[in-house]
Amino acid sequence: MSLNTLKDKKVIITGGSQGLGYAIARRLLGEEATVLLVSRSEDKLREAAKSLGGADRGVSTHSADICDPSKAAEIVDRSVQELGGLDVLVNCAGVFVWRNALELPAEDFDRTIATNLSAPFYLSQAAARTMVEQGGGGSIVNVSSIHGKVPDPNVVAHCASKFGLIGMSKSLAEALREHDIRVNAICPGAIEPESADRYSVGPKEKTTQADIARIVSYLASDASRSMTGAAIDIYGNTHTAIQA
Repeated sequence: MSLNTLKDKKVIITGGSQGLGYAIARRLLGEEATVLLVSRSEDKLREAAKSLGGADRGVSTHSADICDPSKAAEIVDRSVQELGGLDVLVNCAGVFVWRNALELPAEDFDRTIATNLSAPFYLSQAAARTMVEQGGGGSIVNVSSIHGKVPDPNVVAHCASKFGLIGMSKSLAEALREHDIRVNAICPGAIEPESADRYSVGPKEKTTQADIARIVSYLASDASRSMTGAAIDIYGNTHTAIQA
């Protein structure tokens, strides 16, 4: 059996009703995983599930506010009930606020940290507890950003959350190593919208959603079973410094 296979892997994807989360779900379903899509909007979840093939294709949905710490265990329990367990957690949901640092409202900073950093921790904690109980290990993939490594004066909250997410991923990787649970982060640059069905042809082009989904697939699969604590750059043509 190919180590790249995700056949019968049970996966939670936050932010799975649209954008990058949807593209990741599309890719993993194509490799015969079953997925639980998590989002706040029931309508968007319904539309996404239908587009992806619904229950017959292995798609389940759960509407929840991931910023509420009490929902983390609820989401994981839903995976156990609907999918029969949990092998992979993809923390993809996120918010992005572009604002001058001196004008950034407290509510925007707090919302960004809650969504991009606190929620992935509580979900990872709940997921890891279930993976430990199941035995057999698992994989957690956190979607960070180029702004988790490269500072930008106009996205202070985003940088704080994504730098933190990388640090959290590396720390959890060490904490969960003994349980064969791998924790890795990916750091995309600018992403081409509506690109779940096409790959870029090289680093001179903007990264596509399909490019990123392919890396998530690798990290979710047994092909990367010796890999933990990594923060993988997927920048495409996004520059890491202002070009003259």
